[in-house]
Amino acid sequence: MELKEIRRAFTIKPGSDGSESTTENLSVMSRFNSFALHESKGSENQTTNKTSSSAEHVSRQQQTLELTGYRRIRTVGQGSFGVAILYERRSDGQQVVMKQIALNDLTLPERKMAMNEVEVFSQLHHPNIIAYHGSSVRGELLLIEMEYADGGTLAQLLAERSHGEPLPERFVLNIFEQLVSAISYMHSQSILHRDLKTANVFLHGRGTVKVGDFGISKIMNTKVHAQTVLGTPYYFSPEMCEGKVYDEKSDIWALGCILGEMCCLKKAFVASNLSELVTKIMTAEYVPLPGGYSDSLRHVLALMFRIDPTGRPSASELLQYWIPLVYRKLGTTESDFQNVSGSMMTASKQGLSVMAKLPTNRTEKEVDSYRGSTVLITDNSSKMVPIERTVLYQLHSFGTSSSMAPLHLPPTLKIRSVATRGQHFIAVMEDGSVYSWGEGHNGQLGHDALETWHHIPMRIEAIKQQRVVGATVGEGFTILQTDTGTLLSCGDNSHGSLGHGNKNSLLVPQPIAKLLGSPIVQVSSGTAHVLALTESGLVYSWGSSSHGALALGKRITVALEPERVILPQLVQNVREVYAGPDCTILITRQDECYCCGSNAGNRLGLGRKVPGTNTLRRVPIDIGRQKIVAVSVADTHAAFLLEGGYLVTLGDNAHGQRGAGHRLQLNQPTIVRQLKSRYIVKVKTSETYTVATTDDNCVVLWGTRMGTPDDATGNTSDTFDRNHNTERPCLATIANNTMALANILTSIYKHETILDPTDILA
Repeated sequence: MELKEIRRAFTIKPGSDGSESTTENLSVMSRFNSFALHESKGSENQTTNKTSSSAEHVSRQQQTLELTGYRRIRTVGQGSFGVAILYERRSDGQQVVMKQIALNDLTLPERKMAMNEVEVFSQLHHPNIIAYHGSSVRGELLLIEMEYADGGTLAQLLAERSHGEPLPERFVLNIFEQLVSAISYMHSQSILHRDLKTANVFLHGRGTVKVGDFGISKIMNTKVHAQTVLGTPYYFSPEMCEGKVYDEKSDIWALGCILGEMCCLKKAFVASNLSELVTKIMTAEYVPLPGGYSDSLRHVLALMFRIDPTGRPSASELLQYWIPLVYRKLGTTESDFQNVSGSMMTASKQGLSVMAKLPTNRTEKEVDSYRGSTVLITDNSSKMVPIERTVLYQLHSFGTSSSMAPLHLPPTLKIRSVATRGQHFIAVMEDGSVYSWGEGHNGQLGHDALETWHHIPMRIEAIKQQRVVGATVGEGFTILQTDTGTLLSCGDNSHGSLGHGNKNSLLVPQPIAKLLGSPIVQVSSGTAHVLALTESGLVYSWGSSSHGALALGKRITVALEPERVILPQLVQNVREVYAGPDCTILITRQDECYCCGSNAGNRLGLGRKVPGTNTLRRVPIDIGRQKIVAVSVADTHAAFLLEGGYLVTLGDNAHGQRGAGHRLQLNQPTIVRQLKSRYIVKVKTSETYTVATTDDNCVVLWGTRMGTPDDATGNTSDTFDRNHNTERPCLATIANNTMALANILTSIYKHETILDPTDILA
């Protein structure tokens, strides 16, 4: 469902009957009744007694609000919805901004705007966008925790330099490129900003630029039908002034306004009154760039200020073609930095220092042509060498459409492994550090807090003295393996899955005491039980299983601490252990496979009429006698990756998840024939589908995918509208609609079945 248009609150009712006038009945200037030409110092100057009273109420609340685990520092901003307070997290000393919005004092449009900000904010993960850390409701306040940019705003920087020398072109380009990168990413996620201005561009002391303030952003499925103007008049596009349909090209116009303002140290469109301002915008009569700036930069600005929006370049085109072109046209001299003084030079140098390194086989001319671009990294030496890193992407795919968004992990670290269960994610880095994100309401993220949702990967500081080499996750809990063979656990312990001899949950990882004398070489977890393999080949299990997955005998369904599994004579020399949902699989050094636990869907190959087994039994997968490389078990089916890149599946096929090209019942293990000619390197089973990756870097999927409809981004607001009568909903209703992107919209709306293994990303 499409998000409804979010409008600025009127100071005068648009019509006597309380309804809004349509765009067609408005003249261009009549659309600006609620705007003043001068920019206010914030949106705190309200024109209605109600809003003023709301601001006072919010101010009183924030003065006394104390948050557990945070130290309040100062107020950093105040607007029509509330205040922004700077806090210091006591756990790691990191400074964060907590935006505090008084929900009870908001009108319906204002409440929708607050909900929109959380929804948009929670979807954006980019190094040049203010990071969203989470949201919650505290009493009458909606709290939005976000990254703090300690360098102020671009507007403040330009105001300080308004009577000085023009900024060097390389410095302008450095800032502009980071802005375009952020907007290009937003547009790729089908999100318009709609309020781009220098006051919403935040600076870090290290030279990084961050885009923020998403209160009137819009998740777009189609073009926006603008019935009222939004944002700041100086940055309006011609189509916004006329009330026409507008799209992402209006953001491009606003980027042009910011670029012109950086070069001229004043607004791109200067006027003494609103009428004159609108006239200049409609005719693209902008302030020309001063001397000293390149012709190529002037040309790019002219393209962005084309009156016809279709003639403006996209953010992606700016980033991939036009900005590199401007860099290439610049000379190799750095003399244009000589006029930069004090903190400006520091910010410029620091901004350039985070660029990526060029390969050594480039010519000096090529190096010079790219110097200054944030796609490069430089150091103090003249030698430029390739850098090696890994990037973790989140893949969104449906039908023929697929997209990937990078997750906000440290760019200088390599990822060793990733563990996930449901909506809870752990990334282990090569340096031994661990980052977690997703659901944290059981403490499974290890951040010493109960968190509804944490979108941005954050390091687990409590174990920074440990070097972690592996991780596995279950339903609401996390198990970490260190380089010394120690296991650490945290999260939900209602099933005894943490192995500490009790059912007390933990917010930070703690060592499993019973295993301290037995170095662990491998660990695996199901939904509620865990398996561990020691250096000497012993197998331990703990947690809960009603179908015998603990392998401790049919009468033992719960083990609160690790118990040694007594292996039969035939099951010796175990080399790997795998735990699935209420089942266990052991693989010996003789490449034989044994199992116990639930046989749901015949996923263990024991026969359709066998519900499970309490003792270890052999899994019949003798197909060519190849070595088993990896195993993945889902609720009703399983996949075995064999040496040579072959894939064998067992269990239910009702959703086509076996990769057989149909949904008929299969009683025996079968090889995925359509993939026999390809080399599979990894496999992951889910409830109704299977995903595999190949050695030629393709992602292959088959089975049934379930997801939200194409316009589900608006589900939150529309649900709120349907439920809204004359009474305001309770705070719990608002909280459930705003936090964590509506809890990922758990309702299922759409099914898609792919019977034949299909490349969804190549």
